[in-house]
Amino acid sequence: MKMKAISIKIEYVFMRVAALFFLAFVVCIFLQLLSRYVPAVTLLWPAEIATYAFIWTMFLGAAVMVHHQEHFKIDYLFEKLTHGRLLAVKMISHLLIGGFGLMMTIFGFQLVHLFWEWTVNTLPQLQQGYLWLALPVSGLAMVWFSISNAVDDLQEYQLERGGRTE
Repeated sequence: MKMKAISIKIEYVFMRVAALFFLAFVVCIFLQLLSRYVPAVTLLWPAEIATYAFIWTMFLGAAVMVHHQEHFKIDYLFEKLTHGRLLAVKMISHLLIGGFGLMMTIFGFQLVHLFWEWTVNTLPQLQQGYLWLALPVSGLAMVWFSISNAVDDLQEYQLERGGRTE
């Protein structure tokens, strides 16, 4: 299977999971409002779940934005450069974003390991490691998407140049 096809499938999954987390976020915010303004309703856990859901939504969305090359992009520079210089800037960008994703993955796994046994105050059966798992998951996706984007840009450059190098 080609990298592009795998990237599209990863994005598909990430977008659906992010949508579910966003839905959970909205429901928890609604429950928090009920808990504040309806005296008979007392819920402490929605704030924690809303935080977890929001963090997961944002990190999954950030990875998808890397796939679309809409993250950390300086449009002005990309519009002014052409051919080999544009490719060089794109490759540096992919390398930096991939390196950032790699650091998220490495340090994210360390945080998951460190906080795995910790529990949430208002929901003791939920481990904090699940929150920190958003870092390595999205970091791995960012690395994958950066590599996939670099391969796509190289192929596009080769097609543009007719297979010749500059």
